[in-house]
Amino acid sequence: MKPEPPEHFIEFGTRRIAYRLQRGMRKHMKIVVSPDLRVEVFAPDKADEEKIAAALQKKAAWIARAIDKLESFHPLPEPKRYVSGETLRYLGRQYRLKVENGLRRPPKLLGKFLWVWTDGKTDTQMIKRKVNDWYRKRAQEILNRYLEACHRIASRHGVPAPRLAIRSMRRRWGSCSTRGRITLNVKLVQAPLHCIEYVIMHELCHLKHHNHSKAFYSLLTRCMPDWRHRKELLSQFRIS
Repeated sequence: MKPEPPEHFIEFGTRRIAYRLQRGMRKHMKIVVSPDLRVEVFAPDKADEEKIAAALQKKAAWIARAIDKLESFHPLPEPKRYVSGETLRYLGRQYRLKVENGLRRPPKLLGKFLWVWTDGKTDTQMIKRKVNDWYRKRAQEILNRYLEACHRIASRHGVPAPRLAIRSMRRRWGSCSTRGRITLNVKLVQAPLHCIEYVIMHELCHLKHHNHSKAFYSLLTRCMPDWRHRKELLSQFRIS
C-alpha cells in the first residue's frame, strides 16, 4: 500500500467520521468501509476536493450504517486484566492464562494454558509484559515463516522479495510501502493460520500493484484463489 494518507472528517449528526483519501488513475470515486472500521475513499487524481467532500456528506448516513453494522458483529473486547483464567487467542484458538509464583522463566504454552511464572501474581504490569513478549516472539517466528512460504507462490507471478517489519498497530493487520517493505501487526498471530496467509499474500500483491485495482485482485486471485473466504473469516476478528 501507499504510505497512509492524512485523516479527513465528515460530520453526521453528533458523529465525526474519519476517513483517508487516496487519489489515483480512476474515473469514479469509491468508498470502502473495512472490517476494522476504517473508511477509505478512492478518488480520481483531478477530482476537486470540495466536490469529494460534498459527495461524501451525501453518503454520510450510509457510511455510518456500514460502521455500525460491522461494529455490531464484533463488539470491542473487554480490556485484559492479566490474571489467571483470562482467555487469550493464539492462531485462532482460545487458551487460558495461568499465572504462577516461581522462578522467572519465559512463558510457555502447555495444553490449553499459557503459563506465566512471576515473582508476584498481583504484578499485572509484569504479567502483561511477559505475555506481550511471548506474542512478539511467536510473531517473529510464524510471520517470517509464512511470509517465506507465501512469497514462494507470489514470486511465480513476478512479485519481488520484501523486507519485513513486525510491530503493534491499532487499526490494521498489515501494510505495504512503495519501498518494498511489508509491515505486519504482531497481533496477527491471534488469528487462524489461513487468515495470516491471506494478510501476507494481500500485502505481497501490493508490492506489484500499489492500489486495489482489477489488476491487483486478479493477481491476488492467481496467488490465492480462496482469498475471499479467508478475508470473510478474518473479518470476525477485531484488533484488541
